[in-house]
Amino acid sequence: MILKEADTKAPQLAELESYLAAPGLPAATKQHLERELKILRAGIKGERESAYDIDFYSGASKNRIVIHDLRIEHNGRVAQIDHLILNRLLEVYVLETKHFSEGVSINEQGEFSIWFAGKPRGIPSPLEQNDRHIAVLQDVFKTLDMPTRLGIRLQPSFESLVLVSKNARIGRPEKFDTNRVVKSDHLERWINKNIDSGSPLLMAKVVGVDTLTAIARQLAALHRPLVPNYRARFGITEQMLCPTPTPLPPASTPPLDTAESPLPLAAPEAETSATETTADPSPSPSKLTTSKLAKALGVKTAELNERLIACGLLELRDEKTYITAAGKAAGGEFRMSPKFGPYFLWPADLAV
Repeated sequence: MILKEADTKAPQLAELESYLAAPGLPAATKQHLERELKILRAGIKGERESAYDIDFYSGASKNRIVIHDLRIEHNGRVAQIDHLILNRLLEVYVLETKHFSEGVSINEQGEFSIWFAGKPRGIPSPLEQNDRHIAVLQDVFKTLDMPTRLGIRLQPSFESLVLVSKNARIGRPEKFDTNRVVKSDHLERWINKNIDSGSPLLMAKVVGVDTLTAIARQLAALHRPLVPNYRARFGITEQMLCPTPTPLPPASTPPLDTAESPLPLAAPEAETSATETTADPSPSPSKLTTSKLAKALGVKTAELNERLIACGLLELRDEKTYITAAGKAAGGEFRMSPKFGPYFLWPADLAV
């Protein structure tokens, strides 16, 4: 049974991609963001691959419960668990997923290195990382409502496994035990072998499906997703997102014609004046339509609209675009043309 799916990472991906499109982003910051985006995408891919193999067996089993992407905060410590499987023997499998596209090597001291661009690079041990997660879980289970047997409170046992991509190569040492680093498609075989080799006393603490579900729901209720603050982490400022360009010289604007028809950016009549909705005044010589301003800046109109929204001069509501108070303060105006419909005017030297 699958109790919880992984949280969507779409907002994080969209945020990073939007920052990469910012016109004032320094080259060094861009490199850091590109690396973060690559790591995030690789992590998502690895978790999905592992989730498929986990769900194929454990997700379809009535005797197991699967929780994907569980983050628990307890007594000042955090456990960020990629996947967790509980079974009726009260065995808790804590699974750490790693997507090593070019493989991983482990030396005799248990140190991990990944291959990146053909070169080894040391990384923190995922086995040690998982041990810390289990330490938090052990304390958390002490706070849960657990079943008793003959007046004795039943306690779970914990199994730590690191799952790697089924296509990754694993360099294993001769002496250091790497038996808990397994490819995701070997997980079911490992679990069955572990159960078969377990003590017969394990059967004495078999719990019912309802009891197992109640325990799992208590865990899932403790999930506290983390919302990363990428701006603070990478030092992204408003100036990077909305840089001030070199002021443009004033330009006269001919009356609107068919080739320069206003953008279909709508605003409700309640937010315009009577003169705006009944007349078609020619643009001021010092102001440009959005399309003409985009042309003057050397960008596409759609890109300029995105900048205006990012800078807070326009906003989207109900799939319509409205000018904000900040937009009006910057000199923007809403206009309505009986021939072309609604559009906006902006100062020719607007900084976006």
